[in-house]
Amino acid sequence: MSSPVEVGQEVLSAQGQIIAHCVKRHGIRVAFAVIALVFLLFAAISFHGVLWALFFAFCHFGIFYSALCVLGVDLLFVVLFIILAAISRRPGLAEERARIARDNKLHELKQSIALSALLNVVTGPMGRSAGGFFFKKARSAFSRKK
Repeated sequence: MSSPVEVGQEVLSAQGQIIAHCVKRHGIRVAFAVIALVFLLFAAISFHGVLWALFFAFCHFGIFYSALCVLGVDLLFVVLFIILAAISRRPGLAEERARIARDNKLHELKQSIALSALLNVVTGPMGRSAGGFFFKKARSAFSRKK
């Protein structure tokens, strides 16, 4: 069995892996959200006029319906990237494995600390005194009486 210090270091290492995976997952979410916002901004600035003209000229929509179609295309892309950002928020397989490893090491640390505390009591001054007392009683119970 490892010492409590080594087990503690392994627990901290496992926690570091969990944090790294969480940062990666949240970074992907932020990247998708930024892409959605940038696309919304560029779409609003660059393509509104062109899309409006296409709907007006080729689809023979009126002025109002052409503007509604442009707005619908923009909202379609915004919803698409928001869905991508929402899907990526679930923890991945590597993060789950890191959590399981951390939990196992934490359990091992708790057992190691409990065992070392128990050994300190047994090998300490009180433990030696009580052990000697019980050893004398057991020896007198099994020894020959004169």
